[in-house]
Amino acid sequence: MRTLYDTGSVHPLDRYEYYRTEATAEVAPVEIRGRSSLSLTAAMRIAQVGRYEIETTSWRSDIEGVALRTQRLIRASDPESYRICVLVSGELRVEQNGNQGRLRPRDIALYDTSRPWDARHVPGLTPMRLAMVTFPRALVPVPETAVRPPVGSALPRRMPGRGLVAAFLVGIAEAADPSADPQLADALGECVAGIIRQRLGLRPGISPAARRMLHRAHVTAVIRRKLADPHLDADGIARAASISPRYLYRIFEDTGTTPMQLVKKLRLTECHRSLRDPALSSAAINEIVSAHGYSRPDQFARDLRQLFGMSARQVRCSVRDRPAGDRDRL
Repeated sequence: MRTLYDTGSVHPLDRYEYYRTEATAEVAPVEIRGRSSLSLTAAMRIAQVGRYEIETTSWRSDIEGVALRTQRLIRASDPESYRICVLVSGELRVEQNGNQGRLRPRDIALYDTSRPWDARHVPGLTPMRLAMVTFPRALVPVPETAVRPPVGSALPRRMPGRGLVAAFLVGIAEAADPSADPQLADALGECVAGIIRQRLGLRPGISPAARRMLHRAHVTAVIRRKLADPHLDADGIARAASISPRYLYRIFEDTGTTPMQLVKKLRLTECHRSLRDPALSSAAINEIVSAHGYSRPDQFARDLRQLFGMSARQVRCSVRDRPAGDRDRL
């Protein structure tokens, strides 16, 4: 994910004005109101996955912060999209379309970028962290008139599938590079369309196949976070993903791979990426290998050659032998 803004990069006295300016560059620009504070920290990272824009934001201050999506901003820039967000930590008060709510961690809310909203960041010791997915309304085959009533409100906590979607979105927020997962766009499509249909009581809602896809995406995110653990096994993955070992294997039945085969492939892919990274060219190969969970260099060497047809040294040399302009694009 790339950083859109981070107040940690500027002097504390300049943070508030910097934050106000940079918030107008968001996918759905907002106007920041309130008072300046030396305790303010705010940051946003973004990633594009297919037609889905993923944004993760964090905010903390001892003074309430207000983010407004106004009619003026809508006229100036409207992606004509829906947005699904999940609160990861902290508190957030929101209002849109006459609906008001106070979001708690793991609450999910639905917004429409073509309608004004009022989001108020609650001050406190715990930073407010929010994960958002913004996508064209055309991707949801449901009439806008049907979707309009619940926008601006939190999804009922007892709604079937809500917890699964929340865990899936939190996993995306914690991923270093969501766009690295080639199946994520499909999972996002099932997620956003399914949760909206579920909220409106429309069939099929979140189908069993969609649930398996979302669980696989969640498990993949869990594995990515734990790749450095050389003792990672199926039981540990299941515990971290809050599912049973039996269900862990079940959700991978139709993929032609097992959870531990996925662990190996992800480890090799990350090792390969690190070996090609010019910033890590001076790092010892064994350090890179162990950082991604391989405890046996000889096993890594065999696995890498089997998957990529090259040794670790050959991977590095293939990057060094490229023209400088090509290396910059890696």
